[in-house]
Amino acid sequence: MEKLKQKETKGGVYFANLEAYNQGRLVGGWLYPLQYETLNGFLEAIKQITRGADEIAVHDYDDFPNMGEYPCHEELYLLAHAIDQSHIDDEILIKYMENQHDYSSDLVQEAEDSFICRADSLKEFAEEQADELINCTVNKEAQQFVFNYFDYEAYESDLNHDYLILELDNYDVAIFNY
Repeated sequence: MEKLKQKETKGGVYFANLEAYNQGRLVGGWLYPLQYETLNGFLEAIKQITRGADEIAVHDYDDFPNMGEYPCHEELYLLAHAIDQSHIDDEILIKYMENQHDYSSDLVQEAEDSFICRADSLKEFAEEQADELINCTVNKEAQQFVFNYFDYEAYESDLNHDYLILELDNYDVAIFNY
């Protein structure tokens, strides 16, 4: 059996022996893909925890995207490692995947490529974007006039259609290019 990595236990997945479950017995347990150096080690751990079951189901996820009851175990492992290696916060990546209705490790790269920022609100993001645009394009003498009469709400509304805006659990938003 592969030696477990000393890593925090996040991204847990509960694997169950489906035959035993259907007979009223619980055979299975929690595994954390990040604790395994190799895919083979992870697959071996699944075999051991489910006692070599022919049919394996996932009954729960903890701090991990819900990939359903019968995910590809290799993709689950690859996704856990891709999320761990990403510079984007796990919550943001998971929300992005939920929005795309896809949980592949390739989607992590897509999210990284299109991620703009995390902001307190779309309104805050729109105001910062507008102020920067005004500062860069309007001459100094006219800037105060433009700041006074610029329609920030309309600009925010436009940005809401130009970007993918995902609400996070703490009421912040994550903003992505389409």
